[in-house]
Amino acid sequence: MAEKKRYDDDDGRTIADMSGIERTPMLIPKFPKAKSSQSEAENAEASDERPWEQQGLSKQERRSFIFGAMSATALIALLFIAAGAIAIALFILFTR
Repeated sequence: MAEKKRYDDDDGRTIADMSGIERTPMLIPKFPKAKSSQSEAENAEASDERPWEQQGLSKQERRSFIFGAMSATALIALLFIAAGAIAIALFILFTR
């Protein structure tokens, strides 16, 4: 039997214990069963730690956040379109 490799910088500590992880089936996935008592406690803690999930936004604030996100997305899309147009123009210019 082959001897296990031993590295110089290995101090023997376990970085991540992978013994509890099971292999997921490929054809029929199994979903973990929800634990009601544990999930309720986690939800109570999560609501305190996540202020962005609170329902304290007015309709105007919500619209302004959505508009800001969409305008940022449009700006990034325009940059990609401009970069593509420049690349196409350079390709056409140098292939003649």
